[in-house]
Amino acid sequence: MMNNSADRVIHSVICLGVFLGWYSCFYLVAMIPGYAALYRSGLAMAFVPIFILVPFAVAAWSLYARRYPFLTLGRFSAQGFWLPALALVVLTFIHGYFAQPETWLSELPQQTASVKWPVILAISVFAPVYEEIIFRGFVLNSSIGWGRYAKTAGIIATSGLFALTHIQYAAISTFIYLFIFSAILCTVRINNRGLIVPMVLHIINNSWASFVMFHFS
Repeated sequence: MMNNSADRVIHSVICLGVFLGWYSCFYLVAMIPGYAALYRSGLAMAFVPIFILVPFAVAAWSLYARRYPFLTLGRFSAQGFWLPALALVVLTFIHGYFAQPETWLSELPQQTASVKWPVILAISVFAPVYEEIIFRGFVLNSSIGWGRYAKTAGIIATSGLFALTHIQYAAISTFIYLFIFSAILCTVRINNRGLIVPMVLHIINNSWASFVMFHFS
């Protein structure tokens, strides 16, 4: 399966190619007829994750699993859940203390209910699903087989990409938070050998963020 350097190169190229394909969706979606109107209405924030990004990530995962056994959902483990959950709670409180206002976030609670609830669903559930598949799945897996420091390099590279692709944010403190957040989830993924625990943690984190944003803004 991964018997030589050529196999490792091919595997890494496939994993990073999936990431690039996923990232290109953000730009290709603008070619969809009527997308401009969808964007102006605010529903693009729900449409793109639900109907474009999650299907892409799941399809890529399905095709990848036919050839490689390195990306599984795994089993939920309470033992592997509570410690990282506590770490994320601490991280969230620290970030809340140093966080700087993001203009676009303050505008979301002003949306109508027909826009607000699909966006909440997309942020709370669908975004964590595709982000875990792409980042803690494919991007992290691209480091498999590359030596004793591959895991550490994979965590750093994955977390850096995860932070940098969130270009909707402007505050440096947010990018630092996103990097650490990703590093925690990468470690959870490696220790639990599956995506289910990182997905659950990510969903809980985003659901709490959505609740605070829409109810206390």
